[in-house]
Amino acid sequence: MTAVGKILVVLHLVMSVMFMAFAGAVFTAQKNWRTTAEASAKALTAANTKLKDQQSEFQRERTDTATKASALKDEITKLTGEKGALTTQVMTLEADNQRLKLANDSITDQASLAAKEAEDRKRQADLQSERNAVQYATREDLIKKLNEAMDKIYGLEVQHQQLVERHDRVLGDLRTFRTWNASKGLPTDTKSMVAQASPPPPLEGIVMDYRKEKKQNTELVEISLGSDDGLSTGHVMTVFDNEGKYLGQIRLTLVQADKAVGIVTQKAKNTVMKKGDNVTTKL
Repeated sequence: MTAVGKILVVLHLVMSVMFMAFAGAVFTAQKNWRTTAEASAKALTAANTKLKDQQSEFQRERTDTATKASALKDEITKLTGEKGALTTQVMTLEADNQRLKLANDSITDQASLAAKEAEDRKRQADLQSERNAVQYATREDLIKKLNEAMDKIYGLEVQHQQLVERHDRVLGDLRTFRTWNASKGLPTDTKSMVAQASPPPPLEGIVMDYRKEKKQNTELVEISLGSDDGLSTGHVMTVFDNEGKYLGQIRLTLVQADKAVGIVTQKAKNTVMKKGDNVTTKL
């Protein structure tokens, strides 16, 4: 091997060692950065958790503060009302005090009059005492009557409350009854109920028109009888053809003077109602 070859081999070996050292340094640096990144991520997660906890605590304190503020506001309103009532009472008492003071001054001035005036006033005082006694007795009687009246009012209020509660119960029962009737396809208005409870007079008529409502899936029948014949909403009539074949039943939903319209509630199989069929209440 020539000297140049030996030099190249040594150079190649040195370069290999250098590259291995460089690779080790890169691997060590990468491992250190990864450890640092994981530690930073854990610290960030802990900080976020702590921040959420602090936010929750702040929200709770904020809610508590709002509740306390509302309670304090209500208390202030209450105290303000009480203050107004007390202020009114103070003004009333001051007015009474002023009036009593004026009366006292007047009595003092009157007491300084002559003896004759004093005697006259004594007689007037005696007379006033008698009047006061009568007024006191009258006052006691009025207080007694007032108490009796208040007791009577209380009794009437109790009766009124009982009537209101009974009225509410009756309304609730009526709503329940109407809801139940509606769920069963029965009438919910009073007139229809009375009409069904009171049978119609014996009548016979004819079908004036028949039509089927597609949207509501109902069949309507117009007949030649009305309220002038004694019919009303809720009455049930039987429909049959000219040969006497039973076609079904209708319940009247609209009644006028000389005609009425009913909804088909029963219908025989394989039958068709048409203009010219017969209706009756006799069956």
